[in-house]
Amino acid sequence: MKKVVISALKIIIPLGLGLYLTWFFIHNLSDAKLENLKQAFFNADYTYMFLGMLIMLSSHVSRAYRWKYMLEPLGTKPNFWIMYHSIMIGYLINLTIPRSGELARAGYYTKYEKDAAVGKVFGTIIVERVIDMIMLGIVFGITLYLQKDVDAFNAITEAGETKSTFPIWGYFIIIGIITIVTIVVFKVKKIKEKVFSLIKGVLEGVKTIFKLKQRVAYILHTLFIWLCYLGIIWVYSYALPETSNLSINAVFAAFFVGAVAISATPGGIGLYPFMVAAVLTELYAIENAGSFSMLAWATLTVFTIVFGLISLFILPFIGKKQE
Repeated sequence: MKKVVISALKIIIPLGLGLYLTWFFIHNLSDAKLENLKQAFFNADYTYMFLGMLIMLSSHVSRAYRWKYMLEPLGTKPNFWIMYHSIMIGYLINLTIPRSGELARAGYYTKYEKDAAVGKVFGTIIVERVIDMIMLGIVFGITLYLQKDVDAFNAITEAGETKSTFPIWGYFIIIGIITIVTIVVFKVKKIKEKVFSLIKGVLEGVKTIFKLKQRVAYILHTLFIWLCYLGIIWVYSYALPETSNLSINAVFAAFFVGAVAISATPGGIGLYPFMVAAVLTELYAIENAGSFSMLAWATLTVFTIVFGLISLFILPFIGKKQE
């Protein structure tokens, strides 16, 4: 019962926060801006939105193909479609609990690729996330470099900041829990063996980054994926007249704060429109930035849900055929 409650809270709290931020964002719009938001959804040029979704699909396909380079050193012969659908299901599950999709991705992949261990596969995903963090750091550096004044620097920095109000006694509780868990793990032999086996598998997966045979291809796929991410914002901007002349500075700034929002709440619900609109309005005086941010977030979310559900339906059939 306790596990069910904890699992439910892990979903309810992030979603609740996101829904509240969505309500807060819309509730604080003036009547004129609310009307603009409605008109934006009716009058947007969805040709550009469709093109943006194609670019997003291309990035996911590239990510799936790039993953193959990490899995091959583990001695497996990865099936592209199992990799792709596992990734899309992971993105879908990330809409409930942030970052939970990585573990789900490893689980779904190993369910249908019997010669791969969950720990090792999860290790390759950890490496992938580290590389993503490095790329996000590079984007952040470029974003700051592109800004020409101190005000822009401060606005972007503050938009990406999260203020910690965590009480100091909370850290002692965390340390105590870690200590108790450590004692239990080392005292109970079966648990210890399973934990060490998992850690060993993860480390073996992490080591695959040093065994890549096609490093140039891996780097090129990485660059392509992140160029796609930036390209989505740039293409989406042409869907509305007010944002059709976004500068490269604005594209980088909007993408960076959007990426931070997506990592903070499930799929960026509530936070993505709020942060992107704030940056575009305060830094670049973009009119109707709120409508653009809501339109972009809604399109990205619908894409993830639709393609994630398709993968969830198709993967068992592909996996059965593979077996």
